[in-house]
Formats: sequence, C-alpha cells, structure tokens
Amino acid sequence: MNKEEYSDISDSESEEVHETNNNHEHEEEDDTPEIVVPERKFLKEDEDYSVPFPVMRECLVLLLQSRRILRDMMYYRFKMDRFLSGNLSVFEIQNLLHSQREDKESDWIAEIQELKRNLVSEVRRNHTLERDLNRLDKRIALLIKNRGNIQDVLADKAGLKAPKHKGDQKKPELINDPKKLEAYQNLFYLLQTEPKYLAGLVYLIQPEQMESFLGTVILTLFGDAFTPREEFLLLSLYRLSIQKEMANIATVGDFLKADTVVPKMIITYNKRKQGTDYLKAVIGPILSNVIKQELNLELKPNLVYAAIISEQEIRTGEKSTLDRNVSHEKALEVPEVTKTIKARVDQLISICEQFLDGIISSLNRLPYGIRWICKQIYQIAEKNFTKSTQDEILKVIGYFIYYRFIQVAMVSPEEYDLVGREIHPTARKNLINVSKVLQALFNFAQFGSSEKHFIPLNGWISSHMGDIKNYLQEIIEVGEPEDYLQVDKYMELTQKTKPVIIISLPEICNTHQLISKNLDSLVAKGEKDDPMRIIMKELDEFGPPPDIAADDDREVQLTLSNKFQKTIEEELSPGESLLSQTKEMVISLLRALPTLPEQKDQSDEPPNLVDVLNKARQADPSLEPEIKKILDNLKKLEEYNLTTSADNYSSFLKAVALEVVNRAEIREQQKKEKQRLTTSLNNLRKHQKYLNEQIAQYNQYLQDCRLKHYQNKSKKKKKGDGAKVGPFKFSFSELHKKGVIVDSEVPQITRKKIKFVISSDTVGVFDVSAKMAGIDVQTMRLELDDLLELNSIGTTTLELDQITLDVNMTIHLLNKLFLY
Repeated sequence: MNKEEYSDISDSESEEVHETNNNHEHEEEDDTPEIVVPERKFLKEDEDYSVPFPVMRECLVLLLQSRRILRDMMYYRFKMDRFLSGNLSVFEIQNLLHSQREDKESDWIAEIQELKRNLVSEVRRNHTLERDLNRLDKRIALLIKNRGNIQDVLADKAGLKAPKHKGDQKKPELINDPKKLEAYQNLFYLLQTEPKYLAGLVYLIQPEQMESFLGTVILTLFGDAFTPREEFLLLSLYRLSIQKEMANIATVGDFLKADTVVPKMIITYNKRKQGTDYLKAVIGPILSNVIKQELNLELKPNLVYAAIISEQEIRTGEKSTLDRNVSHEKALEVPEVTKTIKARVDQLISICEQFLDGIISSLNRLPYGIRWICKQIYQIAEKNFTKSTQDEILKVIGYFIYYRFIQVAMVSPEEYDLVGREIHPTARKNLINVSKVLQALFNFAQFGSSEKHFIPLNGWISSHMGDIKNYLQEIIEVGEPEDYLQVDKYMELTQKTKPVIIISLPEICNTHQLISKNLDSLVAKGEKDDPMRIIMKELDEFGPPPDIAADDDREVQLTLSNKFQKTIEEELSPGESLLSQTKEMVISLLRALPTLPEQKDQSDEPPNLVDVLNKARQADPSLEPEIKKILDNLKKLEEYNLTTSADNYSSFLKAVALEVVNRAEIREQQKKEKQRLTTSLNNLRKHQKYLNEQIAQYNQYLQDCRLKHYQNKSKKKKKGDGAKVGPFKFSFSELHKKGVIVDSEVPQITRKKIKFVISSDTVGVFDVSAKMAGIDVQTMRLELDDLLELNSIGTTTLELDQITLDVNMTIHLLNKLFLY
C-alpha cells in the first residue's frame, strides 16, 4: 500500500495495518497485482483530518443544509398560502405595497362606477325609447287592421267580396293567443340565456329523444351559423354540462362511455357550419386527391395473396390450382405478397403523412368553439381527476378532435359534401385503413396481435406521437370567450334587435311537454319564484300543449324576449360601491405611511387596522380628514353587513390584502372592464340615435295611416291635418240604444235634456261635448289609437267622468261617422 497517500492515518490504524500484513506473510504468495486506491479528492491538504470519520462529518453538514432548505421551503409554502388566502397583517400588507410599483393610473374604481352610472342612465333612456317605438308599431298595426275591417264593411255594402288581407291567415293553434305566444318567447329566451335549465334537461330525456332534442337545442336555439352572442351562450351551456358530467364519473375515461351526454352534445356541435367549413377547407382537398388515385391499401396477407391469384387467372386465362384459403403466416411466405404489402405500407404512410400535415398545419383554422370546449374538458378533468396522467386527458381531447370530428368526415365524406361524387368501395376501404392508423396515433397506441397486419405501421406511429401530443396541447391554448368573441355581461343591454329563432311547431310542443314533465327535477319545489316556474305557470293557464305530428313541418318565428329584465343597477348597490372606494382609500393610505416595525415577539397580537389608523393620525394630523372618512365608511359598511367591528374589521382587512396580493390581475380586469363599459356606452348611444330616427319615421307613418282613414269623408272637404269633420249630434237615449253608453251616474231626469256633440279637428282625435240647453256641461276627448289598444288587450269598457262607454261599440260608431 502507498503510505504517502495515507500519512494522516492515526497510529492505531497503522498498527492494525501492520498486523494484517504480518498475517499475510504466513499465507501462500499471491500473484494478484496490487490494487491502487485512487486519491480521495474531497480531503484538503491544509486541513486537520485527525478526527475520526471525516466523510461522515461532511454528510452531517449536507444533512443539516438539507433540513435548512426544507424548513425554508415549508416556511415559503406557509407564507404563500397565507398570502393567497389574504390572512395578512397590516405590516405584511404595507411591505407588499412598498415592494409593488405604484399605480400611475387614475382612480379606475371611480371611473368604472361613473361609467356604470352612465350606462344605467342610457339603458333606462333606451328602454323608454324602445317602449315608445313598440307602442307606435302596435298602433300602426291596429290602425291598419281597423282600416281593413272598414274596407270589408264597405265591400259588403257594395255587394262585393271582401279582399283578403295578409294577416287573415289562420295562425297555428299552438300560438294563436298573443299572450301564449309571448310566454313561449319568454320560455325560449330563458332556455337560451340560462344554461342551467338545458344542462339539467339533457340528463332527464329518454335516449331515443336525445338526437332530436340536441338538434332543437344546438341548431334551433343557438343557430347553425356563427354569431358571437349565440356562440357565447352556447359555450356557457357546454362549460356547465361538462362540469356536471365530470362531477358524476370516477375516471376521465368514463367520460367517453356510451351513456354519457356531453360527448353527444359535442358531436352535434361539430356538425354546425363552422365545423363543416373547416372540414371542406382542410380535409376535403386531401380526400379528393386520395380518392382519384387508383390505390389498393389492403394489408391482410391472406387477402393480398387471394387477390394475386385472381389477377393471375385474369391475366393467363387459366384457373389456378393454388389454395386461396391460407393462413396469415403462410401467405407471408410468398415473396410477391411480402413485396406488395411493403409497397402498400409505404403508400399508406405517405397518405397518413398528408392527412397529419394537413391537420397539424391547420390548427389556427380549427373552429374556436371546438378548441375552447377541449380546453374546458382538459382543465376540469385535471382538477377533478388528480390521479389521471396528462396523456390520459389528452386522449380524451384527441377522441373529440379526431375520432368524433375528423375521422367521421374521412370515412363518410358524402355526409359533409366533401368530394362531390360517389366513392368506390375500394377507395372507401382505403380511407378506413388510413383512419385506423391515425386513430391509433391519436390514442397514443400501437397495433397488436388483433390487427397484426398493421404492425408495420407502428414505427411511423411512434415517430409522430410527440407531434400529436404537442398538437393536442396547442389546441387548448385559446383565450376566454369574452375576449375572443368580444361579448360580455352588458351584451344584452346594448343589442339593437331582439334575438329571433325559427322553430317548428313539434319542437315547441316537445320542449313544452319535456319541461312540464320534469319541472320538479329542474327546479326545487320550494323555489316558487324561479323564472322557469313562473313561465310554466303562465303556459299552464292555456292548458297542455296539443299533440302535433312529428312530420308537421310548419315553422314560426319567435322574437325572444326577457320577462325578467335585469340591469347592472344591482352592481351599483351602495354597499359594493362603498366597499371598493374604501379599499382604494386604505391602500393609498398604507402605501403613503412609513412601514410599521416588524413584531419580534410572535406571541403579541399584531396591530389591527383601527389601531394603525389611530396611530397614523396622531403622528400626522394632516391625515385626519382621510382617516375619518375611512372610519366613517367602515361604520356604513357595517350597516350593509359587509364587515363588522366585532373582529376589528378583519374581514375588511382580508379583502384589502387580497386586493393587494392580486393587484396586477385586478388592475388588468379593471382595465378590461373600463374598455367594455366604454364600448357598451358608445353602442348604447348609437342605438339611442337609431331609436330616435325610427320613432320619427314611425310617427310620420302613423300620421299617414290616420290621414288615410279620413280619405272618404274628407275628399269633399279641404284635406289636411286640420280638416273639420262633423259635428254629429246624439241624444243620451240614442247612444244608449246603440250600446255606446253602458252605464252612467247622470240622473234619469237629466239624461233627457243632454245632447252629445261629436266632432274632429285632428285626424284620430275626437271631441265629445255634453250639452244641456245649448251650454257645454262637459267635454271629453277620445283618441282612436287608445280605443284600438284597449280592444287589443281585451278591455271592454272605458270609464269617463260620470259615464262608461263600450269600447267596441264606440269604435264602431266613430268608424261609421268619420271613416266610412
């Protein structure tokens, strides 16, 4: 042994080595070459290693360092948990504020609140204008209808057949009542905008009803073509449905079982226009190229062998004596079979490459909705199934993208009109083989003994698995619908026109029956004020929906309306607004104050917010007004039950801490909120201008309609708005006999002396003067528009001072006097 290398060994160790060497001298001589022990690099020449076990000492040092790192990691984790939960002291909040870049922007909270107040004001103004516009529209329709009735009367008098009017066609029995029609419009608006009802309903229908119901839900309610509003609402339905589905399954793989609902919903979604447009643009050209080639991609050796025999018989004209029914292995012994299969494998790989390149390169053309749905599946599955691997979740994404979307178009291209011609059976079989290979690739699987003729493709599959994983991961890299579709919670307040759907009578009837049957499952029995219960109660007043044959193809247009109109006034509640303002005031103050001294004794209770504020105003009297305002606001917030002094406003301090911790994210949200509110406000003002223009046009048109009513009576007089028509005189008894007057508080003895004089100086406006001995006792004004409106809502009488008129008979009398 080399003694120079180990000169630092202790005397006792040297004696042991010497004794060992002496013992070896008595043994036989060993020819084994001497083993040279390498130098121990970790020992330093200038260090004293006389103490025993120097290596163990270094291990102990490393162990201590590891424990220190672990302790620091645990402390950091504990600290981060406290930060994220908002359980911070005033000192920690201050430190965090001082470490952040100070906001140079203006007070966004105040700006947002002001924008919301302006938005509420504009919404109210627009609602008033819309109400006026609807009223004008209704009055025009009633005048036109009244005009038609008059023409019918005149035609009857002349012995002519009354002309048919456009609106005389009989309406379907299901919606022949205006109130019933309105209830259906409210129902389908609620189904469209509140996803919880449809998300619950899809689990309550029978399997045989599923396909037709999904057609109603996705294609009728939300439309086949892409519009931002309908797309946003539809994606909201899918998010809620995926959450419900995954909450009731054990593993992510169960999501693809036959009895699950969401996969069926996604398949229906993929059939919408944006899905078929993608398939036509990306898959269609590749399909056409493959189909026009005269290829045979059959890989089963026994079938290839049989085909070779058949070709030989056709070529030679002699019947082959070879056995056609040979095994897989036996067929592979034939060189020509092996050669043919190898060539076909190369062809198959080439075609698979074309499809794969087309699919991957067209990622950005894949419909946004499909990608966002896949993102929801991935995120919810990752959260719910923590034991599932990333590959297992990506397989589910691949299932919907490839197997239930792209592959369906590959094997049945005529369903999507991708090739425009009939497909030869051999070409279809080729496409099936291509689709099988790609399916294995998207499943991260390889072929085994069950399909061993595809085993030569396993190498190609393995080489592209990484590409597919990257592709599936990139699919879910999309933004939120609010940003991509440019829609938000103010969308319903600013749209110019009400949403419209075209729906068949069977769809209306089936949806009504389905909800009626499952109402208690959709809505808890105790929730009597639930919007769905209120609407269904209104529909129940008209009785059950009639049974309509499924082949009845009559359709109606429903203009959807919101019975439960909500505004953003709820967000402007004094409490929430005050809370936001007070948090901003406290943050600004803590940022300006010098940092509090850190507590050295952890047993001491940290100073609460009120203590800090009181000490601050004692130290700096100039802060008195601001601190007083904060304390006053805290007391007001206590009245709104948003905080309490019982815990020294710790709940409020927690809200402040969360605001500071998430400051950057919150400021970004506020920035987007400002942009959305500003855009919405501008849209509302544009819509307001549009409504004012519409009202001016409707008023002019209404005046024209009124003038047309006077054409017969005024043609012998000077035409114009001020043309005098009348007067016409009637006694009380005459009007009573005609049924115009149905009740009166005028004494019997006085009735014989009263004369009623009816005249019109303005079209559609009638002055009725009650005269006694030539003196005006009372003057009443009737407007034809008002009378027609009363008639349309089913009001039969009009109560005036001391007299009650029959609405219908009054209209008849005025028509006869002024319009016939």
